[in-house]
Amino acid sequence: MLSSPEFKVVSENKKHVVLLLVKSPEMTQFFLVIRMALAFLSTGARVTLFLMDDAVLGLLPRNYRDTSSFPLAPVLSSGGEILVCQSTAEPRGLLSENLPRGVSFETQVHLGQLSFEADLFLPFL
Repeated sequence: MLSSPEFKVVSENKKHVVLLLVKSPEMTQFFLVIRMALAFLSTGARVTLFLMDDAVLGLLPRNYRDTSSFPLAPVLSSGGEILVCQSTAEPRGLLSENLPRGVSFETQVHLGQLSFEADLFLPFL
């Protein structure tokens, strides 16, 4: 599938793909979005993953001895950008001092701007 003409265009033009994720790590859709983000990154696309609601729980480590063991780590280590809705993260106990390195809080206003400016916006609600 990655060899299709659409994906070649993505890599040549450095398209910006924004993925909005609200599902928790227990949901199948959560890991589908991770695989999609990694696939887009492998084509050379710029990928922004915006987390809201229970999706922010994907930034918590699976192993508390290894703070880099959170489910979304592969997206960061592959060059993706992860933004977190502060107003839905803080009630779930995720504060700025708990964010993994390279992850930052943003607003829903910024999400609106991203959805307008992105070459491809995919919401997973």
